[in-house]
Amino acid sequence: MTASVTRRGAGLALLAVALGLAALPGCGGSTPNAPAEKKDEKKDDGKPAPKADDKKGAAPTAPAADLKTTLGPVEPDAEKAAAAFLNDLGQGSAKADALSPALLDAAGKPWEFDDEKANKLSPKAAEQWLRAVGAGRSFSLSLDRKQAGDVVYFRGALQPAGVYSLRLVKLGGAWKVDWLSLSSAELKPGAAAATADEAFQEFAVSAFAEVLADATAMQRGLRAPPLARGLVPALRPVWAPPFDGDKAQGYDYSPGKLALKAIELGGGTSALSVTKAGDATFAVAFTKPAGTKTVTVKLVKGTAPGEWLVSEVSEKG
Repeated sequence: MTASVTRRGAGLALLAVALGLAALPGCGGSTPNAPAEKKDEKKDDGKPAPKADDKKGAAPTAPAADLKTTLGPVEPDAEKAAAAFLNDLGQGSAKADALSPALLDAAGKPWEFDDEKANKLSPKAAEQWLRAVGAGRSFSLSLDRKQAGDVVYFRGALQPAGVYSLRLVKLGGAWKVDWLSLSSAELKPGAAAATADEAFQEFAVSAFAEVLADATAMQRGLRAPPLARGLVPALRPVWAPPFDGDKAQGYDYSPGKLALKAIELGGGTSALSVTKAGDATFAVAFTKPAGTKTVTVKLVKGTAPGEWLVSEVSEKG
């Protein structure tokens, strides 16, 4: 009898426990109450969530480096484009469509046929210039290369002697050659540039000065396109006023006079150095048999990324 009562009491106790569990949230068949708050979840304090800044986009984050103004290593696609161009250049098969519109405009002269005059462009002339400049040359791996945004430059050695300067810009997703020059003059190393603008300014001055100082890397008649590419348009006719025949062929300057101007400034140079002398201003020292000739070169920013053009050259003595 005692055992029966004990079992009955135990059964009632289990029933009470079951009924108690059924009353807890999430258990049993009845609709659960609101779930208990978790310690790791934020409570709704009734305040609206912070809105994104419409001018800056979505969530405020730590500012990232501006790739357009930060110098860094050259991306693989730019490396491949430069290597392919230099290979074609050395084989004499470089095409006009590898050039940017600005360099194509500088090299795509003279205009000899009606369609060239109508289009104000001669791809044939540009390709002839490329063959004359590079065919048979051997271009080593570049010793100096930098990229900022969609602009990259390379400086390397020619074989058996000399140097080359190459700048590429990304246009419509494709890398295009925006500057090409060769020189027999030795450029002495200078201080490292701290910013992208400084690096591209130094490249513009150095490459331009190397063409002024060149003696054997490019024939005299081949120097006009890079010189014209490096000058602001207004300075070209000042340095080399065009003849009527030059104008008829698309030039706003005289190629022959421009080559002579280059010799006047840099002829006989064995080595040169470039030193920053102010805001977008550089001192270029040409080492010549009779001594050192120093000129001041001023630049202005062009319309294309990484483009700096020579606006003034004055002798210091």
